[in-house]
Amino acid sequence: MDSQLTHSAVVTGVSSGIGEAITQTLLAGGYRVFGSVRKQADADRLQASLGSMFIPMLFDVRDAESIKQSALMVSEKLNGYPLKALVNNAGLAAFGPMECLDDDTFEDVIAVNLIGVRSVTNAFLPMLRGTDSVVAGEQNTSPGKIINISSLSGILNTPMNGAYCVSKHALESLGEIYRRELRSAGIKVFSIRSGPIQSQIWSKNSADAPQYDNPSYQRMNRNAQAIMQDAAANALPASVIATLVDDIIENRKRKLAYEIGRGAGVAKLLSSRVPVWLADWLIERALSKPGKPPDR
Repeated sequence: MDSQLTHSAVVTGVSSGIGEAITQTLLAGGYRVFGSVRKQADADRLQASLGSMFIPMLFDVRDAESIKQSALMVSEKLNGYPLKALVNNAGLAAFGPMECLDDDTFEDVIAVNLIGVRSVTNAFLPMLRGTDSVVAGEQNTSPGKIINISSLSGILNTPMNGAYCVSKHALESLGEIYRRELRSAGIKVFSIRSGPIQSQIWSKNSADAPQYDNPSYQRMNRNAQAIMQDAAANALPASVIATLVDDIIENRKRKLAYEIGRGAGVAKLLSSRVPVWLADWLIERALSKPGKPPDR
């Protein structure tokens, strides 16, 4: 049996950053990768640079019909073999206070980071299930894995990052529900909750921040952007996420959730190990003004 035909993965949002790094790592490991992009130019560029084992899928995760069409294409190319992994990576961020975010921006973040993940997962889920069929003379029974690229924002809510936090908290819930619903089918669902990773997502986000300028949030806005710029300057390379994804797929890593990168320890501490009133004060102090801890 040709291992290249039986080791296939789907990765969303591969035009740059984390998605592209994951694709390159899996290709180097002998996988055939079906990667989603939104623009034909990106599909052509990646096809030319990554070779024949990369197969582009042209869809926006907000377009359920185009996702279904891509899933049909992948199913045909699998030709009876199961999909070994689905990596939900496509994401969108929006900087600004909840009061100032317009409805379209907020809804777009939810649509990409949550509803899009559900649409993609449901479309490719049948291919992740183990099958009792015989292909090329061998039995195929191993179910695949689902890996959601989440964020530390999925466990810790921070001001000026509200839409992203809401979407990633919801993604954590979605992943947990899928994991429990699919447990009997043997399909495991993993979450990678990363701190800052070298990516265009936050540089694009910061560039859009002035449209949310509001006198009530000027200091918080200024401090939040400074923190974001510092985080971007010390961000981990995308290859760190790519290696972890590969380790999960190959069973070298077995935890169901991973907090990695700068700020992971602080996020875990503030989200679960200190009183809420103290977490609120510490975050306010970092983003607004210093002062004494308030009474409980």
